[in-house]
Amino acid sequence: MIVSQKNSSPRLHDGALLATVLAGTWREEPPPPAIAAEQLSRLAPLLIGSGTAGFVWRSMSRDAALKAAEGASELRNAHHHFAIQALVKGESLDALATEFSAAGLEPLVFKGWAIARYYTAPHLRPFGDFDLCAPPGRHAEAAALLGQHISGTLRHDNQGLVHLPNNFQVEMSSGLAATVDLHADLKKYRCPSLAAVYGRSIPVRLSGGTVRVPALEDHLRLAILHFLRHGGWRPLWLTDIAAMLESATGDFNWDLCLGEEPHVRRWIACILQLAGDLLGARIEHVPTSSRIADMPRWIAKTVLNEWRAPFAARQAVRPLGDAIADPRLFP
Repeated sequence: MIVSQKNSSPRLHDGALLATVLAGTWREEPPPPAIAAEQLSRLAPLLIGSGTAGFVWRSMSRDAALKAAEGASELRNAHHHFAIQALVKGESLDALATEFSAAGLEPLVFKGWAIARYYTAPHLRPFGDFDLCAPPGRHAEAAALLGQHISGTLRHDNQGLVHLPNNFQVEMSSGLAATVDLHADLKKYRCPSLAAVYGRSIPVRLSGGTVRVPALEDHLRLAILHFLRHGGWRPLWLTDIAAMLESATGDFNWDLCLGEEPHVRRWIACILQLAGDLLGARIEHVPTSSRIADMPRWIAKTVLNEWRAPFAARQAVRPLGDAIADPRLFP
């Protein structure tokens, strides 16, 4: 990793320390956490708030000194909480799949639950809502189906079409509830063709029915664009990218992942490099043509600055995502 605590300014110290502790935590055999027992109490709120406490507890639980340190019990409790929530939300997704299956729909599930599948301990990757896309051309059917179970009042336009809020609560016939974000398309993630992404997607059989998850090339691209759009304020999103990056095999289509737009290719290449620089993700298998030759130093500095307080209520003051509107900021 490039980040050095000795060379980091005090303002960035907590962000740099967080990056160091998270290195490799997504792997089957995570390295021992690079943190002293006396640092844990200061870092614990950042790990819990960023959703990464479960990974760090798993990697530090073999260290007697760290397990006994102040703040360790909070990480252990977060670890248990995430594991329980994963079971509950897994049942909710099964119930959603049952409802969609009855209507002949196989929704595309992305981010959150779908990304957790790339971790060796997926139950420790927390997530909130379910991000879904209906099969191409069937968005209205999916919206109507969810509308039958929604809590609250639906909004209609002057043509009588249903418009759902970005996030809404649904209660299924089984009595289980879920928060769902139904997307009409994936254009904000620079995936212009939902049909193409859906066509490459992979079916996943659940007890209630079948859902689909994006192919790794599409999902990694989507995760990186999501990270950029939201300013990179949440460390969990970069560990997602690292876990997905290390899941890429020899037949991974890098051109498909990076796309055809030169500036978007540069954005993606920068964040792949960032995962290597900050978290120690293995990037040796990334072709030279898909790498960035001169990584702008301000990117890591901006992200580490955001990681000083990686909480949803704060988010980015001037997010890294602002750079998307000005490609000149990227090489």
